[in-house]
Amino acid sequence: MTHSVLELASITLAEGSTEADLLAASTHFQTAFLDHQPGFLRRDLVRKGDGSFLDVVLWESRAHADAVMEQAEGSEAVGQYFSHMVFDPEAMEEGVEHCTLLGSYAAKAA
Repeated sequence: MTHSVLELASITLAEGSTEADLLAASTHFQTAFLDHQPGFLRRDLVRKGDGSFLDVVLWESRAHADAVMEQAEGSEAVGQYFSHMVFDPEAMEEGVEHCTLLGSYAAKAA
């Protein structure tokens, strides 16, 4: 049985970038790139209590999550989004965690 995978990517803003810059680039990244990736199910961008951010992405499988990294190379939308983050391009997986989704629960309709 293949389980869905939750990808948690920690984000620290690059110097000179604002939350508004990140959000605008995030929206472009979503519509121009991520919406077209096989296995993509859902994504949330959240601000943590310490002021950093977390990109939470739900994938159909770990294989789908891994495959998107290959597709990201050369994408203008990905480059623009990543330009607002502090990270090492040689260690893209650093700060990214993949978790197996065992159960998912939502509020019941009233």
